[in-house]
Amino acid sequence: MDNEIKSYMHVALVLDASGSMEPIRSATIQSMRKFFEGLRSDEDKTLLDVWQFDDKVKHLVDSADLNVGAPQTLENYAIGGCTALYDAICIGIDELGRKFASIPEAERPDGVIFAILTDGFENAFRTFGREDARRRIEHQSAKYSWEFRFLAANQDAFATGRGFGLSAESCATFDASEDGVDMMCCEDSPLVCGAAAVRMASRARRAARRRK
Repeated sequence: MDNEIKSYMHVALVLDASGSMEPIRSATIQSMRKFFEGLRSDEDKTLLDVWQFDDKVKHLVDSADLNVGAPQTLENYAIGGCTALYDAICIGIDELGRKFASIPEAERPDGVIFAILTDGFENAFRTFGREDARRRIEHQSAKYSWEFRFLAANQDAFATGRGFGLSAESCATFDASEDGVDMMCCEDSPLVCGAAAVRMASRARRAARRRK
């Protein structure tokens, strides 16, 4: 890793690809690309992983450099099927954790933001349940300071997020419409504010290590 960068932030997105997302597929792609584009920085390293889920979970984007190709990262996002939300959360956390464990500690990210976006309730899990997701979220938050954001439509995102152990500040309900999706990435949204906070914390951690 380049020792001159201010920080390395890793962004993870677990993205609903069930059939009900079809009306807002294009808006979701555009909104997420706008969010990714806003994370580009000449001073920081920013990598992205995306898992899409319907009945199954697919690792759609693997460590893409947002400073290089953010606009094209969701070109293969495809819709269809049900909502295996719990499996997606757990698989995403587990795979990302293994990725970081496989590299030297000095090369691991200074901060992680893990966002979950869905327009419906869990109805298709195969391997993991809600408590499995909750335990993973709480573990990664407490031990590694990962920041989680839960963005949901057609439900009370705060109540659902609370079931995962998340605070109200980490959750947001959005309308399943083009305008609603666009609001997820507005300047004062929990997702954008959360990413900005993770960036600042990442820079602080990197600077503290350099002073040692």
